[in-house]
Amino acid sequence: MTSQELPDSNQEILLERYQVQQELGKKAGRRSLLACDLQTQELVVVKILSFGNEFEWNDLKLFEREAETLKALSHPAIPRYLDYFELDSPNSKGFALVQSYIPAQSLEAQLKAGRSFSEEEVKELAKAILEILKYLHGRQPPVIHRDIKPSNILLTNRSGNSVGEVYLVDFGSVQTIARRSSTIIVMGTYGYVPPEQFNGKAIPASDLYSLGATLIYLVTGQHPADLPLTDLRLEFEPVANINPTFSSWLRRMTEPIASQRLTSAEDALQALKQPGNATQTQGRVPNLRVGKPFGNKVVVKKNDDILQIIIPGVGLSSLTFAMNLFTSFLYLMLCSTSLDIMNGKALNGIFSVGLGIIFDCFITSFLRSILCLFGERNIFIDSHKFLSNYYCFGINFKNDLSSLKTHINRIEKTKNMFNQPYLIIWSGRNKSEIFTDFGRAFNITTPELDWLAHELSDWLGLPIIRE
Repeated sequence: MTSQELPDSNQEILLERYQVQQELGKKAGRRSLLACDLQTQELVVVKILSFGNEFEWNDLKLFEREAETLKALSHPAIPRYLDYFELDSPNSKGFALVQSYIPAQSLEAQLKAGRSFSEEEVKELAKAILEILKYLHGRQPPVIHRDIKPSNILLTNRSGNSVGEVYLVDFGSVQTIARRSSTIIVMGTYGYVPPEQFNGKAIPASDLYSLGATLIYLVTGQHPADLPLTDLRLEFEPVANINPTFSSWLRRMTEPIASQRLTSAEDALQALKQPGNATQTQGRVPNLRVGKPFGNKVVVKKNDDILQIIIPGVGLSSLTFAMNLFTSFLYLMLCSTSLDIMNGKALNGIFSVGLGIIFDCFITSFLRSILCLFGERNIFIDSHKFLSNYYCFGINFKNDLSSLKTHINRIEKTKNMFNQPYLIIWSGRNKSEIFTDFGRAFNITTPELDWLAHELSDWLGLPIIRE
């Protein structure tokens, strides 16, 4: 969108005021022109909607909405409304919107020209767009852009340590929440549009999704539509060489389920600046700083790339072990008695079912006793996988869940039917229940559970949902 050409007497003049310098862009029924305002001698952008074979009345409605929206906005990173008029000339008939000219290239053009971005520059750009969205979403009623993508973000050249000045343009798809209608019009660009927008519904979190998809394009070099999907989630991590904390933030920005996505630009900014400490909304409870309880034997190992939680068995001195052992012998006695009855009275049909149930209970209780003595719970997460296993004598005793770390989308703290607290880690539509069933053999206390929940929340950049 840059040009240094001076006015030429042979160039077209619109409304006897705007002298056309060059064409900036053209698509069905629309043109964007760089022009010189002969009254102010400043460069401006004239966007023209032409009447023709491709004209639809809905195009005019959106065009007028863009003019109306820009007229009500005032932000240094958004083009200023200057003029709006009907165009009736030999060359074109339609309507024209005049807005201030921003001497910067689009992010898309810079990427095609070979410009690359470091992780810190991508974060800086994200913060700049989020500040603009804070302004837009903070309007009454909120203004939803609905088409954030690389071609609608302008960026100047690098200046010192700065990524450059960032601007958001093209409000042709804008919607205010107060002006929703029953007519469903899908706005936006495929790959950057969240699922709810395909149903004609746009909320502030919809713009966050589009921004997240744009940033994913920057860190992967691939269009979001070309990335694989799992349960509608973009699988970008294998091709993005970024910090896991930033990766988790992008995951929260692009959650396909709007209620599980970061809900506001303010929350997104806080989460980006202080991972794990963002203000929670819509039923989410802020995570308070929780320290490791005194006397705790659980081991937590973590760095930017790996989180591992090792929970040892409780040993012979544990009441849990004694109860499990006693229950095991009780089931064994019942099993032996049932065999005697079956052999003596031949009531095999009824007793064989009961025997099977008792024997299963005996095996379960006996295995819990072994875990109390020699076992350990091992939760391992890195950038590629999430494993939740039990180990005993070096053997993988039970595999609760084995999936990609990128699928983890929720940490939930709840209670069982006996009012005992436990954690659920959701990975897509699967869940891993932490410290239930065999986990009761490890005798995790409530303070330890709170501490481990916080460690998981802090490292994954996910809030703790309390049910």
